[in-house]
Amino acid sequence: MNLLPDIEFMRVHVDMEDYHGAHVLITGASGFFGSWLTYALNGKCILTLANRDNISACLQGDYDYIFHFAPCAIEPILDCACRNTARILYASSGAVYGITYTRPREDDLLNPKTEYGMKKLRDEILIKGSGLDYVIARCYAFAGPQLRDYFAVTAFVKAVKEDRPLLLFNRGLAVRSYLYGADLAVWLLTLMIRGKGIYNVGSERETTIRELAELVASFTIPHQEIVNDPKQFVEPAPYYVPDCRKAHKLDLYQWHDLEYAVRRMFE
Repeated sequence: MNLLPDIEFMRVHVDMEDYHGAHVLITGASGFFGSWLTYALNGKCILTLANRDNISACLQGDYDYIFHFAPCAIEPILDCACRNTARILYASSGAVYGITYTRPREDDLLNPKTEYGMKKLRDEILIKGSGLDYVIARCYAFAGPQLRDYFAVTAFVKAVKEDRPLLLFNRGLAVRSYLYGADLAVWLLTLMIRGKGIYNVGSERETTIRELAELVASFTIPHQEIVNDPKQFVEPAPYYVPDCRKAHKLDLYQWHDLEYAVRRMFE
């Protein structure tokens, strides 16, 4: 896949001079978030990529900025940031709001219903009490190359590639929104430099899971079959769309639509 257009887009929309000569640590560098930031920052700063096998050694280094995406205990990350007086950006989740039927804002009540959401809230509390210079990004749903296989959009793309029907739970009525990976990188890189406090990060363009399946299925002729799974399925987030007005004040928007993101996943 040719990522040069995406890399050019990210570097045009972020003032990379802010990162010139800076020491930057990305934890979870091989994941979706980390991969996209690596594409944007490679060659623009002194970059350290931490993953499961080397994170302990990486935390002994000196850094100006730390992007924390790895699914690990946050205390060693905070210790590293404190030792360096580094600015930290933590990828939290919209799951901290719990079940919502409207778009939550950053100052809304937090009431996580899942173990994942509770862990993210715990980490947020630790960051807020650390005395560090921080940004918390409450991230929603995303699409694009490098996305792991346990999401609806990746499951649908994989089904089309393997010539299998696209399987819907609860008739695909759950509502999501999807931000492309390159847009996400621009948001996170900008928030690290210009952000203050907590931001929702994601698209505000609502899409039902059925509409998502229909879009993915349309990439084949004839269109891939979509079937409803009759099994009982408890939907942890029937409506999962953020209010991003705070981020818009930093000129952060959605530049790529969902069709573009899905097309890139097929390339």
